[in-house]
Parts: sequence; structure tokens; C-alpha cells
Amino acid sequence: MQSIKADELPENPRVRANPLSALLLCFTIPIFFKGRKKTLDERDLYKALNEHKSETLGIKLNAAWEEEIAKKRLKNKEPNLLLAVIRVFGLQFLALGLLLFSLEIGLRVTQPLFLGGLVNYYANPTNKDDKYTAYIYAMGVILCNAINVLFRHPYMLGIQHIGMKVRLAMCNLIYRKALRLNRTALGGTTTGQVVNLISNDVGRLDTSIMHIHVLWVGPIEIAVVAVLMYREIGVASLFGVAAMLLFIPLQAFLGKMTSKLRLRTALRTDERVRMMNEIVSGIQVIKMYAWEKPFGKMIQFVRRKEMRAIRNVNYIRGILQSFALYMTRVSVFVSLVGYVLLGNFLTAEKAFVITAFYSILRNTMVVAFPNGIQQISETLVSMKRIKDYLLYKEIGDNSRISANGCNKTKKSDDLNGNVKLTNQLTPKRAQEEAGIEIRDLKARWDPTAVEYTLNNVNLNVKPRTLVAVIGPVGSGKSSLIQAILGELSAESGSIAVHGTYSYASQEPWLFTGTIRQNILFGLPMDRHRYRTVVKKCALERDFELLPHGDKTIVGERGASLSGGQKARISLARAVYRKADVYLLDDPLSAVDTHVGRHLFDQCMRGFLRDEIVLLVTHQLQFLEHADLIVIMDKGKISAVGTYESMRSSGLDFANLLTAPEESSKHDDDSDAEVKGKLSQIIMNRHNSTVSMNSMHESIADSLNDEEVDSLLQVQGKREINSEEASIADDEAADTPQQVQEKREMGKIGWGLYKKYFGVSGGDMLFFLTAFFFVGAPIFGSTG
Repeated sequence: MQSIKADELPENPRVRANPLSALLLCFTIPIFFKGRKKTLDERDLYKALNEHKSETLGIKLNAAWEEEIAKKRLKNKEPNLLLAVIRVFGLQFLALGLLLFSLEIGLRVTQPLFLGGLVNYYANPTNKDDKYTAYIYAMGVILCNAINVLFRHPYMLGIQHIGMKVRLAMCNLIYRKALRLNRTALGGTTTGQVVNLISNDVGRLDTSIMHIHVLWVGPIEIAVVAVLMYREIGVASLFGVAAMLLFIPLQAFLGKMTSKLRLRTALRTDERVRMMNEIVSGIQVIKMYAWEKPFGKMIQFVRRKEMRAIRNVNYIRGILQSFALYMTRVSVFVSLVGYVLLGNFLTAEKAFVITAFYSILRNTMVVAFPNGIQQISETLVSMKRIKDYLLYKEIGDNSRISANGCNKTKKSDDLNGNVKLTNQLTPKRAQEEAGIEIRDLKARWDPTAVEYTLNNVNLNVKPRTLVAVIGPVGSGKSSLIQAILGELSAESGSIAVHGTYSYASQEPWLFTGTIRQNILFGLPMDRHRYRTVVKKCALERDFELLPHGDKTIVGERGASLSGGQKARISLARAVYRKADVYLLDDPLSAVDTHVGRHLFDQCMRGFLRDEIVLLVTHQLQFLEHADLIVIMDKGKISAVGTYESMRSSGLDFANLLTAPEESSKHDDDSDAEVKGKLSQIIMNRHNSTVSMNSMHESIADSLNDEEVDSLLQVQGKREINSEEASIADDEAADTPQQVQEKREMGKIGWGLYKKYFGVSGGDMLFFLTAFFFVGAPIFGSTG
């Protein structure tokens, strides 16, 4: 949950800024005045521009990437992610490159010519009478600087905007891919890898394209400058240019080494993040067995490996940056010394002009060019890692093949947000009644495995049918549901699902938000259906005992819920969604027997009686009420039929299917015992746990009206209005806000700085680094 919604923010001032304000960045001045008066926070932000929204950029890049895949698939080649990025952002990037070319060649290169004329005016006494020439030269120097500054900052802003757009589009593309990965691809992908892709690889795209244009502008500029210097000092100019060009192969070699080390660093970062995620997930077990020190040493070992690779990259980066300190001075020295040795007289005009030309080349070829080589190397490595992730197999990549030929399914979204599967060969079947048809299905999670996860599965489910799927652990019950969902691709056979479906997973999950938001899951609020679903899923009493009812925040920073409560909320989320087929993967395993009876009778047999319900369960006592029973074993359907036919058959499952009678008898005895004590328990319900109260509420729902009335009279006729007490309406208390991170404002004392530099290597290393920072330019200038 966000404390501030994007729609509540004020309009971005860039939208209404005139061209001059946009060029001079005057529309940003008010935020500086506001920041001078107060500390800026989230409420001082503006709405994002439409061209900067992740949705808009993601749609464009996704379309270009899909087009690139389709083209290369026809040519049987591997797609190139960089080409897709160029197709979307290439024109804007090229326009900025032409602007940089104009600034470098048209303004910066001509500025030393005006400077040389100005110096020549003061150095030659015969030019004193011609003042207008001096004014022209001075005006040329000033205008070159002014126009360069005027357009240089918008250029840098545009480059950073393109980097930001590429980053946002890449994040959107990775997110879309994560939602479409099949189970096989998910098995080969770790959370740490995805986190590293978004935080490191994608994060580098912001700054990695800042100096790429210099890679083609720099050689052109050095050629133009060499020609102009040749006009000034002749052949001696080539000496300094040659000395500068000799370093380019070394820079290219170091850039190539940087790309290799960058890839090695990314792999080690993936390993560290994966290990940290596993440790955080199992921190309770680690604390219980006092394994903190061994795991701490493991983390230190992995971190040292990562730091070793990062340190090597920084060594190369330091070497490349050191070129900026002495390469220009060496080139100027070689050119001027060569000019004098060739028998020429060195004047102030020549010295100033040559030094100015080399200063231009210093920024382009010595500072920006090595950075461009390093950044393009890191960008290519990041692009390759992202491309490898985007090429993982998705849901529905493999075709479903029927006995008569190819029988692919087509996906489309309906108005309710569900995914609808219809047959392409017979589109009229989409108008028929809901149903599930599985014919000769063979599927497996691991393509290299010998045995099939599902082998020769045949199943036909008609409308308004409650199907109970049972079998031992590992028999393929959940895999059958995953195959119907499309998560498990069929190698042969066909799966046809007519109508929309809703799914409740075996492991319940909640996202950070209110319980109501977890149940609605983005759908519009239908109060009648919502109240009915809450009642049928036995959540009314839980809402009464929670501090804010269904507006209680759950998740990482919210209230802690029991496993049964999470299971019922996940079931309510699936049931609230209107669908033709409900796939429920063992939702009764996390609840007690009585709550399970309430969920089965009231929800699955009652509320969903007009729909198809495919229920995976181990609760054998409910089988006699199922319309169809499917028994699975080792990936095959060993028996299909009604409860009576199964019971009268001579299969090995006959003993298994007689167990529900004993369980039902035990349930009846338990119900009778609990009914006798229910009134006393309800009187002390404030001292009871949430899960116990949910159980008692479900028992009360299973009683008839007279028994409920008598129990309510025993407790003082305390009526429970499910529509008012269990549902927090808009007129009730305000929705609680998520606990925000604390933030303190003030000044940072010197003690914190001392501690920071102390941790970074100690006082000795700090003073040694400061000495090099200060001493290097001093010695370079005096030398």
C-alpha cells in the first residue's frame, strides 16, 4: 500500500513550461524555494509525465521485443534485445547525438581559433588600432562558451531521460516476463537473479549511455582538431595526436577486461543475494539451532568473493581515470617540444591555441572516451543477461497436440480479468456450456525426465459438477490443476477449458494491504457478493475479533494471521471472482475438521453449486457428497466415478473410501460435545484465540435455527449482524494506515563521519587516499 497515490500529486510543471523555460530549466525553480523553507517529502513530488510512465514505455518495448523475436524466429536466429531498444528509443538518442556533434565540432573546436586571434591581438603591437577585431574575437569566445553551456545541460538531461526510460521499460519487460514464466523456467531462476537484474543490470542503464555518443564523435573531433593544429604548428601537431592515439588500444583492452569482470561480479552478486534470501526465509530455524556464526561465515566468504571482483573492476577504472591527469600534458609537451626542435619559434599565441585544442581533446578522448568504452562494455553484458532471462520458456510455449493434429488454444481476457481459453479450430464451442475436456494428456515438468508427471490422463467434466480429486502425495493432483491452468505444458494430447476459471493455490498467500483488498484482488466491490463470500468462507468471526475488521492490514508489516485464516482468505479471493470453473488445490488442509465441514457444505456445495468445482483434497469424509471422484496414482487416473460406484467396486481403494463413514461418525460425536459447551465458550470468547472463535462460528452456522436461537439466549441474546459487525463499511472507523518507516531530520555529527571512514578501512587509509586526491593535481600542475 502506498501512503500517497500518484493521482493525488500535483501536475508536473514541465507540462505547462514554455520552450524557453524548458531550455533554461526555469520550471524547477519553485521546488528549490520550497526545499529552502522545509524538508521535502513525498507530498512535494509531481505526477510523472505520460512519456515517463512505466506502462506506456513497457508496452512500446514489449511490442518491439515481440517483433524482434518473430523476425529472428523466421530466420532461425537468436533475437537481439539491443535492436529492440534501438527501435523504440533510437531516434531520440540519435537526435541528441547530432546535438552533441554540433556542440563539439561547431562550438568547442572553433573557440580556440577566437582565443588565438584575441591573444595575437594583444601580442602584436601593430594591431592596436583595429579594436573591432578584438571585439569580434572576444565576442566569439564568449558566445561559444554561452551557447555551449545553454545547450549542454539540456543535452545531458535528455540523455539521462532516455536512460531512465530504458530502465523503466526494461523493469516493465522483466515484470511481464516474470508473470509468464512456466514452472520449468521458475525452477532454474532464483529470486536473487531477478533482484540483481533490476537493481544492478537495469540500474546501470541510467548512466551507461551518457558517454556512448563520444565513441563516434571523438574520432571525428580528433581528426578535425588535428587538421586545425596542423595549420598552426605543422607536422609537430601529429606528434601529440599520435601519443594520444597510442593509448586507445590500451583503453579498449582495459574496457574488454572490464566487461569480463562485470559479468563475473554479476554472477557472484546473484549468488550472494540468493543465499541472503534463503537465510532470511529460514531465519527462525537458524536462530532455533544457533547457527548464526556458521551462516555468518558463509555470507562473509561469498561477500569476499564478490568484493574481490569489484575491487579488480575499480583498479581498471582507476587506471582509465588516471589517463585524464597526464595524457593531455604529455601530448602538449610532445607537440610543443617537437615544434621547437623543428627550428620554429614558439609564441604565446601558438602555445595558447595548442593547449586549448588539447583541452578539448582531453574532455572528449581522455575522460569521456574511456568511460564510453567501459560503459558500452557493461551495457552489452547487462543486455545479454536480461536477454537470457527474457528468452526463458513461458506458459503455453509448447503446443497442445490432439490425436487429429495441432490443437492450440487461444488466450483472451474477459471483462472480469479472467483468462479465457477457447479452441481456435472450433470457435463456436466458446458459446457452449462450461466444461473441461482432457484427452490422452502427457506432460512433465522436467523435459529430461524419463517418467511423465501426467501420463495418459483422460477426463471430461460437465457443467454444475463437484469433482473431488484424491490420491497419495506425489500422485499428480496439483500437476493436473497446473496443466489445466496452462502452467504445465502438454507434450501430447489436448486440454480444452470452456469458460473462465478461478484458482486457489495449495499454499495460501497474502500481499501487503487490507484483508478486503486481498479478497477483492483489484475487482470492483459487490457488497452482496462480498458479504456472502465472507460468510460462506467462515470469516465473519475473524473480522469481529480483528482490530479493524476486514480493513485490518496484513502482510509483512501487518497483523499476523494463522494458517487457517490465510487459507480461508485465499479461498475467498478465488470464490469472489466470478468464473465458470473453480480450481481449488487442497484448501481444506490448513483448517480444522469443523471449519472444513462448513467450507465444504456452505461454499463448495452451496454457493458454488451452479459452477464446476475441481477440488483436490485429502479429507475423505467429504467424498460421499461429491458428484464425481477422481482417484490418481503415479500421474495416472486409476479410477473415475461416483461415491456409490467406487464403494461397490472391487478396487484397492475400497478400504480408503470407507473411511469417511467413521470420520463422519466421529464428527457427529464431536459436534454433540461441542454443542453442549458452546454457550460457555462464547461467553468467554474475548479470552479465546481467533482460530478457536472461527471454529465455533462455523459450528454455529452448521446448526439449525432453533439451536442457534437457544445458544444466543444462553449468552444473553447477543445477536451477530454479519452485514454490519463483520464488514467494516465506509461509515465505520477510518482505514488504518500501513506502518511507515521512521525518518529523522537534523544535522549529522562528526562522530558519524568518523565511524563511516573508520569502517571503510581505518584512519590511515583515509588520510592516504586524501593525500593522493590532493597531491596528484598539485604535482601534475607544478610538473
